[in-house]
Amino acid sequence: MSIGCISFDINVGIMERIFLQRQSQANNKALEDFPGLNTNPDAIRWKHDRDGEFSVGRMYKRDLATQPGEIAGPWKQIWKSNTPTKIKCFTWLVCRRACLTQERLKKRGFQIVSRCFFCHEKEETNNHLFLHCRVTAQIWYLFQSIIQDPWVVPEHTADLLNCWMRRGGSKTQKKWWNLVPSCIWWSIWKERNNRCFKNITNPMQKVKENCINTLYFWCKEEGIDDVNQLVDFLGYL
Repeated sequence: MSIGCISFDINVGIMERIFLQRQSQANNKALEDFPGLNTNPDAIRWKHDRDGEFSVGRMYKRDLATQPGEIAGPWKQIWKSNTPTKIKCFTWLVCRRACLTQERLKKRGFQIVSRCFFCHEKEETNNHLFLHCRVTAQIWYLFQSIIQDPWVVPEHTADLLNCWMRRGGSKTQKKWWNLVPSCIWWSIWKERNNRCFKNITNPMQKVKENCINTLYFWCKEEGIDDVNQLVDFLGYL
């Protein structure tokens, strides 16, 4: 190699070795200065708690804490209720909008024409089926007439549980009042499946009777005695 009248003989191999050696030294220096590098064996730690211990319960609580209330749902009102275990699981699915409604099936890629099996007017979504359908709303108004307290139906099923628990009249009445949402949803879902899969359509009068009967037997099974209003209500239907 020459620059002007000056010539240089450069050994490329020597320069390459010098460069690689210095690069290796720089890398080793960076690793030595890294605070997390030590001779201890590797271990898995749960970084969200001081003791580093992982458990499914801790992960579940953290997951709930990082989600909006609408998504997480009012879990205490569900899992601490006096409903059967199967109904608790079903209520949880309703609040998470995870029931296999036509809305859910379309999200999974099924090509279907969505229509509510009750009103035949709007698409079958979780919130429409269990709250806003003009037909199924009759059951909600039926129970609201007991306490004669006007209300506005919330937008989402999870929100309904929160506002429902704040109503219900007397302390003894609340024991069965808190079971009503799960009972209504379960009755609606069974009737919906009868219409969808068995082509059996019961009149709404029958659906209301089935709902009140179901609630009555749940109360008896859990030892809730103050259910005379339900018996009287059957006579009004």
